[in-house]
Amino acid sequence: MDFSKRLGELNIQYAIKGEVRTKLKDNLQILTKERLSLLASSYELPGRSKMKKQDLADALYQHLMNVNVVRAALLIAETKDWELINRLLEAPYVQDDTLYPEIYLFLMGKGLLYSFYNEEKMYFLIPEEIKEAYHSLPQKAFLEDRDRLQLVSQYINASANLYGICPQDKIIEIFNSQNKYELTVNEFYSVYVKISSRGRTWYLERGDVISDYFDYDDREDKDALLEDVKYKPYYIPDKREFLKYAESDYFEKTPQLASLHKYISQHLCKDKWLAESLVEDIQLMCSMEEPIDAIVDEFERRNIRFNTMEQLQAIIPLIIDVYNHTRIWSNRGHTPAELGSSSNQTTKNNNIIYLDQQAVSIKVGRNEPCPCGSGKKYKKCCGQ
Repeated sequence: MDFSKRLGELNIQYAIKGEVRTKLKDNLQILTKERLSLLASSYELPGRSKMKKQDLADALYQHLMNVNVVRAALLIAETKDWELINRLLEAPYVQDDTLYPEIYLFLMGKGLLYSFYNEEKMYFLIPEEIKEAYHSLPQKAFLEDRDRLQLVSQYINASANLYGICPQDKIIEIFNSQNKYELTVNEFYSVYVKISSRGRTWYLERGDVISDYFDYDDREDKDALLEDVKYKPYYIPDKREFLKYAESDYFEKTPQLASLHKYISQHLCKDKWLAESLVEDIQLMCSMEEPIDAIVDEFERRNIRFNTMEQLQAIIPLIIDVYNHTRIWSNRGHTPAELGSSSNQTTKNNNIIYLDQQAVSIKVGRNEPCPCGSGKKYKKCCGQ
């Protein structure tokens, strides 16, 4: 299906069909009872399960007229949300058929934003009453509080993404080493409570911030990681670089990745998008310490074939080089190469990979040259 068509269908799914209305009270009246119930659940309104549709609409209107409710929701609006909020504050409504649902669903789920589909066009707005509530806030103080909360939240996200598991005390220590105004334990918990209503890629358990890669009951894997990092130092880049890791899909564009991409593009795959997606997946698999044979399977999964043994022999060292320069959780964010070159014996690294350590499961003909580079036939070497 055409992407723009699919996007349009998703936007229509969440929209009110009909004429644009800019009043909160009017919009609540025309929502379905199911939508009203979901909205009431997000605010945990008492007695909501027994309310009729009109009662739900009235209760939600009274709740959303509370300026503190509006303030609390806007405080935790993320960057993409905030950009849209500022756009909608400037006009009665905005006509836009290109907005992604992920940009507005949080605001919609809090009753602060409404979308309409009318005459085959999409319209988005913040109701007049919500705008009035926002403008009644002491702007300077609110924006300072919001910036502070967002900064603390970014440090928590970055720590979860860079380390997998990180004690809250370490996050506070890193924050305080890079910022003028210190973060306290009480403020840390206050931020945690405020953002807990949003979807997160981490959770707090026994004083540790833990990536949601680990299930809550996945004690074995969490303990294994903590054992791996016990005597290793934290990789702590400067503030600007550290905060890049707040985005879950961020990774360093290393020279090793560039070399791998260049080889794939020149010798194995002329499709630019396919080559880029492959390299990104290889980087992710290296960060998760997947075995080389699993990484090589990514080529086959994309129908990218090795036409000669020389191509296979060339690609393996490039992948290993990427791995050795990828930041991994079991090194507390360091690359294997960084800790492998450390002279400190207490931080000795065991996960740097050398070419002769690899046992790569590749389908190789028994009479073809062995991938290990010995010059012998596979059946007379590693294939015995």
